[in-house]
Amino acid sequence: MQIKQSCCLLLFILTCFKVLAFSQQKGEITGNLTDSTGKKPVVYATVTVFSAADTTIITYRMTDEMGGFKIPGLPLNKPLRVVITATGYQVIRREFQLSTDSSSINFKKIVMLHDVHELEEVLVFAERPPVVVKKDTIEFNATAFKTLPNALVEDLLKKMPGVEVDKEGNIKVNGRAVNRLLVEGREFFGNDPKIATKNLPANLIDKVQVTDDKEQLERDPDTPPALLGQVVNLKLKKAIKKGWFGKLYAGGGTDERYEAGGIANLFRDTLQVSLIGYSNNLNRSGFGYQDIMNIGGFNRSSASSVAISSSGGLMINDISFGGFGGGLEKSSGAGVNANTITGKNTKISLQYFYGNSRNIIQQQIQRQQFFADTVLYTSQMKQSERYDNNHRISGFVDAQLSPTARLTYRPSFSTASSKTTGTDSTVTTANYQPIINKSTNLQSLSDDGFATQHELFFNKKFKKTGRTLTASANFQLNAKKTDTYNTAENEFYKTQTTTELRQLRNQNVNSGNTGLIITYIEPLAKQQFIRISQNISFFKNEDDIASYSFNPAAGNYDLPENQFTNGINRLGIRNNTSASIGIKIKKWTVTPGLVWRYLNIQNKFIQSPDILQNFSYLLPSLSLTKGTLYINASVNVTEPSINDLQPTVNNTNPLFINKGNPALKPSTGYNIMGNFNKYNSHHLYSFSINGNTSYTQNGVIRERYIDENGIQTTQPVNINGLWRNYASLGFDKQYKYSNNRKISLRPNVSAQYHIQPLMFNHQKSNSATINVSSGLRAAFNWNDKVELSYSYNNIWNNTSYTNNLYPRLNFWRQTTSTDLVIRMPKHIVWESNFNYTYNPQVAAGIQKNVFLWNAAVNLLLMKEDKGQLKLSVFDILNQNNSVTRSISENYINDTESLTLRRYFLLTFTYNIRNLGTKVGGQQRLLWF
Repeated sequence: MQIKQSCCLLLFILTCFKVLAFSQQKGEITGNLTDSTGKKPVVYATVTVFSAADTTIITYRMTDEMGGFKIPGLPLNKPLRVVITATGYQVIRREFQLSTDSSSINFKKIVMLHDVHELEEVLVFAERPPVVVKKDTIEFNATAFKTLPNALVEDLLKKMPGVEVDKEGNIKVNGRAVNRLLVEGREFFGNDPKIATKNLPANLIDKVQVTDDKEQLERDPDTPPALLGQVVNLKLKKAIKKGWFGKLYAGGGTDERYEAGGIANLFRDTLQVSLIGYSNNLNRSGFGYQDIMNIGGFNRSSASSVAISSSGGLMINDISFGGFGGGLEKSSGAGVNANTITGKNTKISLQYFYGNSRNIIQQQIQRQQFFADTVLYTSQMKQSERYDNNHRISGFVDAQLSPTARLTYRPSFSTASSKTTGTDSTVTTANYQPIINKSTNLQSLSDDGFATQHELFFNKKFKKTGRTLTASANFQLNAKKTDTYNTAENEFYKTQTTTELRQLRNQNVNSGNTGLIITYIEPLAKQQFIRISQNISFFKNEDDIASYSFNPAAGNYDLPENQFTNGINRLGIRNNTSASIGIKIKKWTVTPGLVWRYLNIQNKFIQSPDILQNFSYLLPSLSLTKGTLYINASVNVTEPSINDLQPTVNNTNPLFINKGNPALKPSTGYNIMGNFNKYNSHHLYSFSINGNTSYTQNGVIRERYIDENGIQTTQPVNINGLWRNYASLGFDKQYKYSNNRKISLRPNVSAQYHIQPLMFNHQKSNSATINVSSGLRAAFNWNDKVELSYSYNNIWNNTSYTNNLYPRLNFWRQTTSTDLVIRMPKHIVWESNFNYTYNPQVAAGIQKNVFLWNAAVNLLLMKEDKGQLKLSVFDILNQNNSVTRSISENYINDTESLTLRRYFLLTFTYNIRNLGTKVGGQQRLLWF
């Protein structure tokens, strides 16, 4: 298999070299731009080459820091025109033609004269440049980037220089993440970019503008450029001002597989309404994570808890959206979202969402634990079925009180319930004893929860430049009740004993938090400022547990078990008072700061003595900024979680006992981080470097004990000596040859080095873990008719110990993926995706090789290809599996999970693009 993958990579490289060789038969032009003085270079000017006959764009480049440009790959023996544009300068046009005998032209020094006219007033519309830089805004001319008739905004963005769109739809521009995407300067169905990029047709867009995220700066004015996100604004063509857009889809297949759903969005003037719904049994949610975050309104009301599986499963604020994989799942959901703007420029949003899912899980887990000459083997077989039902209502009000003051309110309410039934069968053996214990545990778990969250944010700017005041008040309340029934039979072979557990465990968890943050920034001088911030919060946590054993006489669980009954009531005040001073020294900004942190915590227990804790800290910080280079050193204090403090023993799995530790102290972390990113528009490349190192005092680890019966008990303890180190390097290079061939290369590498104490059976050791991950993604695009991409990732992990009781542990894994899209002949699109994962060191009985090959053919139908009929095959080789390996402390875990196997699916999708027409009256929603 490795040979096949190597051959695929070799074929890809040969294809790229063939394109490179072909491109060398082309011509090129060079030159250098200066202003009228002849001394100052004109940087970031756009140099565009058109066909002189029909003004079709052939290619373009941006000038470098010295005003130079070089444009290769130009056709020979064809009349051409170069148009040079820069904000504030007159437009320059030159006609030329290249030939075999004269394949290059050097325009040498070109003088650009200042012009007070706007660029578009001077340019002929047909000759608008692809890219224009205007102070803090980069503007792309959408008509300069050709897309297919059914292309979406996402496809348009992928063609623009410096813009990166990954498989999940996340966008980066010049190495920085895009926080929000606007349409005509307004939030479009929330503040997540993907709802617009995955729904709006590309042919509606006139311009794409990119600026820094000013709202992020409002919330944190000290945000350095390297960490500042960006905002993309889509300017629509003049004829497009109101209408419907979205999609409807339905499909069925073999083994009773199905999918159905739709997104319908209406925008008219200031009103925006969206409806979504879906249902499928394909182990995936009906929409992507950010679609749900956006349309479901979670970005507006915030997501306090998010769980995402490796297979794309989603649970947001305890609302399940399906797709957790590793089993067989059916998920459904529906919701509505509305946004409007009042006459006083106040934005209002309201949304409701309902989701439910059913998931069947089967897992085989093999664990190997090492201690001196002993190897302990634990084999688990898990089967479970889970049902989830969730409701959520949320919204926001954003009021512009004055030109310099803004107030935002975000409330949310949600309910969640679930029920899980399952069996856990466990066998423990050792290299010196054939069998140590056996256990069969039947479990039934049900829970009900309610949560509400409210945030009020105020921002005020003053006449004096740089003087700002921000205030944020928030309130959170969560309540959850869980009932767990366990029936377990356990055999212990060394002591020749058996035990039985028939228990009901009631757990009530309630948490409340309210806080206030006020930040004031005052400029002291031209190069200095001071920032003062006050952050105070009050919190209350309750975790009460009552356990009961089964009463055969009554046939009910009503016999109290005091040894497994207790509770904690936690009241606390958390205060942060901070001050920092920013000083500019040449190109550097140096910001030292100091935080006084005060913690007052009262821990009251039902059956244990109360514990009162008072802590006070002075925490320094220092940040250095130069352009997109950012370095920060800080100290932080984190109090232990209520779960770790809970004194009640959790014995719901009799072979794995969990204890809390009420005596835990807060952890103090010392952290240094840095990052740097750079985009070169002239040579079309970008790279980023990130690094982080941290040391923790009173860090929390879990001490473990294993007795003679193989029963494992864990308890959190404070310990010093936790080191974490991380570094990554990413590079992205594009090669453009004319306007229809593009090659991109994206190598990356990251490394982690951790030192962590290990407490096992009263023996202490330090573990040192090295983890190195490297990868390469290469892609080739030919005129949007053929797209080929190949990726390779390799992970190597090695863990060693200072105590010779533990052997060195290591593993490595490699994955490859090949994607091919062919858009030929007209109205037909072919897709193929092949993924291969190799885990050579997994335990016996676990599959080492995982092959997953998916393919599909799409038939585009109706006017403007609004209809799509897709026949897809999932797992053609019928070998799909989910296999993972991990190393922690002194053990290795191998997990193999049941997942979907081969099925065929036929799906019809209709894209609603009734834009630019009237809505209502005799106009139809489905406009064929």
